[in-house]
Amino acid sequence: MTLSTHLEGTATEGGGLARGLPMTIFGVVFGLVVWIAAAPFIMLLYSSLSSDKDKLPYESTRLSLDNYIAVLADGRNLELLATTAAFTIGATVIGVGLAIFFAWLIERTDVFARRFLFVAMLTPMAIPSMIYAMAWIQLCGPNNGLVNATLVNLGLGFLQINVFSLPSMIVVQGLALASHAYLLIAISFRNFDTSFEEQAFMCGRGRFATVVGITLPMLKPALLAAGLFFTVVSMETFDIPITLGLTSHVRVVSTSIYWATHPESGRLPDYGVASALAVGLVAIAYALISLYTRATRDARRFVSITARGFRPRPIPLGPWRWPLFAVAMIFVVVAVGLPLFILIWRSLLRFYQYPSLVALNQLNLNAYRSVFADVDMPGVIANTFGLSVGSAAAVVVLAAAIAWQTVRGPASPAWRERLNRLAFFPQSIPGVVVGLALIFIYLWLPIPIYGTLWIMGLAMVTRFLAYAVGSAIAAQLQISGELEEAARIAGASRAFTYWRVVLPLVTPALVATFLWVLIHIVRELGLSLMLYTLQSQVLSTKIWLLWENGRVADACATGVLTVLGLLALLGAPALARLARGGWRVVATRQGRVA
Repeated sequence: MTLSTHLEGTATEGGGLARGLPMTIFGVVFGLVVWIAAAPFIMLLYSSLSSDKDKLPYESTRLSLDNYIAVLADGRNLELLATTAAFTIGATVIGVGLAIFFAWLIERTDVFARRFLFVAMLTPMAIPSMIYAMAWIQLCGPNNGLVNATLVNLGLGFLQINVFSLPSMIVVQGLALASHAYLLIAISFRNFDTSFEEQAFMCGRGRFATVVGITLPMLKPALLAAGLFFTVVSMETFDIPITLGLTSHVRVVSTSIYWATHPESGRLPDYGVASALAVGLVAIAYALISLYTRATRDARRFVSITARGFRPRPIPLGPWRWPLFAVAMIFVVVAVGLPLFILIWRSLLRFYQYPSLVALNQLNLNAYRSVFADVDMPGVIANTFGLSVGSAAAVVVLAAAIAWQTVRGPASPAWRERLNRLAFFPQSIPGVVVGLALIFIYLWLPIPIYGTLWIMGLAMVTRFLAYAVGSAIAAQLQISGELEEAARIAGASRAFTYWRVVLPLVTPALVATFLWVLIHIVRELGLSLMLYTLQSQVLSTKIWLLWENGRVADACATGVLTVLGLLALLGAPALARLARGGWRVVATRQGRVA
C-alpha cells in the first residue's frame, strides 16, 4: 500500500475535513522528511554509478560499477580504510574511556570540586574542533610549539610530540570527544541505584572491584550504545583530520571525499570516486547506527531504577580522594587549560614567542583590531547568525512536528514507524557527504540556491535533524495522552490542543535542543567548507581561510571570540535558571514585606 492510498483510505473512513486535514498534515511532514533524509542518499547512489572523472552525475549517459571497481582496485584505499579504522577506534576508546571515568568520578563519588569538574568537562563543547586542533598545533608544533619547546628546554627533547601524525590525530579527537560522550554517559551513572553497590560492599568487595564487577556490567548496554554512537561520530569527523592531516597528508575517508571534489591545482575533481567512497561510508555508519538503536532498545532489560529504595548516594573515596582529584585536574589542564591558554596567547602576538617576561611586553590587541576591521567580518557574522538561528529554528520546528506525528499522529502505527526511521536516517550520513549530495541535487534542479545560505541551511537541517528528533520524541513521550484527550473532550481542536497543552510542556526540551543545534551549526566545518562561496562565508570557513593563508594570530583571535560566544550560549540555560530563582527570591521577600 502506498502512502497516498493509505492517506486517502484513512481520510475516507473518518469522512470529511476533520479526518482528512490531520492526515494531510502527516503526509506533508512525511514528504518533507523523505526529501530531507532520502533524496541526498539517492542522488549520491546515482552519482556513484554514473559520474565519470570531471563530470557531474547528470552529465553522464550510462550506469556502471566502474567507480566502485576503481576504489577497490586502488591499493591506496586499503591504507585509507586502515587509517580510518585506526583513527575511529582509537579516538572512540580514548573519548568514551575518559567519559566513563569522569562520569563515575563526578556523578558517583565524593571527589573534590564536583561542580567545577562538571563545568570543565563541558567546556570543550564550546571549542569548535577545528579551533581545538589549531590550538594543539600551537602547543606541539615541530619548531616552536609550547609543549615541545618546553621539553627541549628541560632536556627532554626525545619526548617531543609530532602533532602532524595519526597518533596525535587520535588523541586530539579523543580529548575533543570526551565532553560529548560525558553528557550521554553521565545520565546512566547519575541514575544508577546504589543499593547494588552497597550489597557488594557488604560482601567485602572494595570500591574499584565493585565498579568493575557490579557498576560497569549493569551499565553495559548504555556504555555499549554510547561506544557505537561515538564510533560513528569519530568515523565521519572532518575538522580535526583536515587540520592536523593537511601538512602530513594523513587522510581518512571523510577528508579523502573532500579532496576528491576539491583537488589540488592542476587536477580534475573525481565526483564518481568521491560518491563511491561516500556510499561506503554511509553504509558502514548506517550499520553501526542500527546496532546502536538495537542496543538502546535492549537496554530496557537492564533497568536498575525502581519505584522503591532508590537513593543516589555518592561513594566515599577515602584515601583515594586526593589522588583521583589530581588525575582529574591533570586532564583539565591538558585538555582545557592549555588549548585555551595558547589560543589567547597566540592571538595577542603577531609572531609567536615562547612565554616569557620579554614576550609579555610584546602582547597587543592588533589581531582583534584586524578582525573587527576586516571588511568581510560584518557579512560573516550576519551569515553565521542567520544560518545558525534560522537552521536551528527549522530543525526544532520540524523535529517537534515529527515527534508529535510519530507518538500521537493519526496515521497507522506502521506509517508512524516509517516516519521515525526516515527521520533518524540522516544520523548515518556524514556532514561532508551531505554537502556532496546537495551539490549534485541543486546543480541539477532549477532551484537557484546553490552557493547561497539557503543550501547551507538545508544541509544543516539534514545534518542535525536526527539529533533533534530524538530529543523531541523523548519529551513527547513524557506527556500522557490523557491530557490531549481531556482537551479534545472539552471541544478543543487538535491545533489548539497542541498549542495550549502540548507545546508549553515540551518547550524546555525544545529550547535546549535549539541551543544544542545552534552551537553545533556554528562549530560545523565540513558542511560549510563543501558548500560556501565568498558571499556565503561563515565563521568556521573564515577561520579556516585565515589559518590556510598564514594569518595565524587573526585566526586565533577569531577563534577566541567564537569560543567566548559559544560558552555564553552553553551557559545560557544555567544563567536563566539562576535569574529565575533570583526573581522568585525577590518576589517572595517583597511579598513578606507587604
